[in-house]
Amino acid sequence: MTAEDPDNGAAEQGFSFSDKRRIDPETGEVRNPADPSAQAAAGSGGDPAPDPQAAAPADPGAEPAEPGVEVPDDISGIDDTAAPVEGGVEDEQSADARLAAERLADLQRINAEYAAFRMRAKREQDRAREAGVQSVVEALYPVLDELRLAQENGDLTGPFETHAKKLIASLEKVGVVQFGEPGEEFDPSIHEALMQQPSDEVETATVFLVMQPGYRLGERVIRAARVGVQAPAE
Repeated sequence: MTAEDPDNGAAEQGFSFSDKRRIDPETGEVRNPADPSAQAAAGSGGDPAPDPQAAAPADPGAEPAEPGVEVPDDISGIDDTAAPVEGGVEDEQSADARLAAERLADLQRINAEYAAFRMRAKREQDRAREAGVQSVVEALYPVLDELRLAQENGDLTGPFETHAKKLIASLEKVGVVQFGEPGEEFDPSIHEALMQQPSDEVETATVFLVMQPGYRLGERVIRAARVGVQAPAE
């Protein structure tokens, strides 16, 4: 038998060897995988060629899409507002409406109470004022009666008459009015008859003599006029 050369046998069988070490044993430098010689050596070893589409870099301006999610090109019609919870919103609105109604009722009640308080305070103030004026007029009754008698008899003249008129005018400013004149129809609500006599000259009871004038404060009589009355003769 003839001995066969191993190299020839390997060549005949189609075997080839490539050095895939990253460190060059001769230079000690790191080999570049992108070196064309290394790629050729790697390709000669029978490794499959990479897919050019898979190796191509992605577009830097493109947004990565999530797996299994289709992103439409036009998103202007998409409503991104969250749907409100109808039950919770209705409950909140009902609570606000009840609170507003309670506050309105409280405000109306307070306004009514305040209006009633103002009216009551005004009435009390008016009564207190009238009581004060009445007490002053009652204290002046003797002076006022004497002034009237002096005026009727013609004794009130000169400066005294001027002062008497000023006093009566001052009483009128605070609402005090003097009444009671001869010839008035007798009214028992404002007149006090101290004497009465029959007369053929009158058809109804008529005042013919005023002994003491009466005084009215506003609509209220604080003293009735004391008068003499003539009644129709039977």
